[in-house]
Amino acid sequence: MFPSLVKDSSSAELVRTYIVGAINLIFGTSLNYIFQFYMLVFIAFPLRTYLSNIFQFLIGVIVAYLLTRRIVFNLKSLYGTFKEFRNFVSVTLISIIAPLIVWVTINSFNTAIQQNEIQYLIVTIFIHGTILPLKYVIYKLFVFKPSLEK
Repeated sequence: MFPSLVKDSSSAELVRTYIVGAINLIFGTSLNYIFQFYMLVFIAFPLRTYLSNIFQFLIGVIVAYLLTRRIVFNLKSLYGTFKEFRNFVSVTLISIIAPLIVWVTINSFNTAIQQNEIQYLIVTIFIHGTILPLKYVIYKLFVFKPSLEK
C-alpha cells in the first residue's frame, strides 16, 4: 500500500512508530476508559485515575512490545529475549510515569478534568503523543539494537 513504509530507514520506522503508537493509544485509551468509568467506579478520584493508568499499562505493555517488534522494526520473530522484553518494559515505564506526573499536576489545580470524559481523553492523547518520539529513539538505540543487528 505504502512502499516507503516497508523500508528499513529511520524515517519509515518513525512513521511506523506513530502508526503503532496510534494503535497502542486506541487500545490503551479504551482500556483506560473502561477502568476509569466502568470497572473502578467504586474507587474515589484521584486514586481511580492513578489505578486506571497503572492497570492499562500492565496490559498495554505486552501488546506494545509485540507490535513494536513486528511492525516498527520488521523483526521476523514476534518474540524476543527476556532481556529485550525487560528493557522494553523499563523504557516503557515512561508511559506510566509521565501520565501520573501530569495527572498529579493537573489534580493540584483542577480535579474536575479527570472526571470529564472528553477532557480526560484529550489530556491522555496529548501526553502519549508527546512522549512517542523519545521512546522510539530509546527503543532503536538500546532496546532492540541486538535484534536489529542480527
